[in-house]
Formats: sequence, structure tokens, C-alpha cells
Amino acid sequence: MSIYSYKNKEGLKIESIKIIKKLVPIHCARGHKCCDKCKELEAKGKKLCLIEVFLKAGDIARPTTEIYVGCQRIIGEYQILKIFNDKKEVLKYSRDNNIDIQLD
Repeated sequence: MSIYSYKNKEGLKIESIKIIKKLVPIHCARGHKCCDKCKELEAKGKKLCLIEVFLKAGDIARPTTEIYVGCQRIIGEYQILKIFNDKKEVLKYSRDNNIDIQLD
């Protein structure tokens, strides 16, 4: 099965996947080497973030990440939707919204 034809339980084609992952939040595709705002975020360290990973490359420059869905490895562009303050908040959000947490 190709990641580009990934389908949900109802058989509908999925274009992105939401997941909670621990990463250094960055604000643009240039990253900490070229962007001052990204450099500030990197100095604060890794955070648990709700991210949306796109299965196909888009027209906007975004950072990329690697996630696993089932046994399938996916490398895709992502955008940060939410940065969590603590683990309790992460667990509650995950349960309430049926979102997987990927810990590396």
C-alpha cells in the first residue's frame, strides 16, 4: 500500500495525519541555522506538539519529519497545530480527540 493511497476506516482517502510528537518546534522550513525565531525555539528544547503531517508535498515550504502509522514509515512535510505545556494536557487531548502519541 502506498502512503499516497492511505485510507481511513470508511475507505476515504487521507491527505494528512494528525499525531502528537516530541520535537523542537520550528516556525519555518529554514530552521534554526537561518532563522532567528527558529533559533529561539530550539534553545527552549523539545516539546510535545500536535502536528499535521502531509502525505504529499505541497506548494508551501514546510519542515519534514518521520512518523510511523501502523508499521508504515512516513516522511512528510508538517505544520505545528498546538504546543503542549505538560504531559497531563497531552494525555487528555490524546484521549479526547483519539490522536496517537509518538515518542522517540
